[in-house]
Amino acid sequence: MYALLLACLDTETGSHEVARLAGLASVDDMQPFLDELESVGAADVMDHVGAGQVITVHESPLLPEQRTHACIPCQDCGACSCEYIKGMCRPCSHIRDVREQARTDIARWQQEVDQGKTYAVGSGGARLHRWDCSSLNTVERSVGSLEDAIKAAKAGADPGYIYWPRLPKLYSAEELRRKGSKKRNCGLCGPDPL
Repeated sequence: MYALLLACLDTETGSHEVARLAGLASVDDMQPFLDELESVGAADVMDHVGAGQVITVHESPLLPEQRTHACIPCQDCGACSCEYIKGMCRPCSHIRDVREQARTDIARWQQEVDQGKTYAVGSGGARLHRWDCSSLNTVERSVGSLEDAIKAAKAGADPGYIYWPRLPKLYSAEELRRKGSKKRNCGLCGPDPL
């Protein structure tokens, strides 16, 4: 049973399939084997939030003080956090990281606006825009896009698609003159000539 459980660690093999491969009639027939593995520290059977009873198999037996803790739900969404940081699941940790990137980017952009920087270079870098050009990312548009991606992830979409669409870097006319900028002007906003 132990060798079979170890072999199934990185697969999607469920308990019913493991029982069948072991030649047992049902999942309930696995219990004596699991009890024995648990007593020597080779496996733990614990309730996990949203997943029910989960069998955790250890490649080498653990001492009693090293054994698995009780399942701790994620403090943000309440799902099981045992596969990641204690009290934080991987998707919620990613969401927190992206929100921190957003706060940092918004603070940078706001500081540049407050400094009177009125020119922007879009993500493609080919054209010069006014800072408020409708073709550029705005704080509102970027926040809306981020929140839509978070809602989709919480509804079951892949959380890897959550990202922060960066705001454009702003420049003053003096900075662009010093750089010797020869960028073409945007046709929508028509920024003032340098």
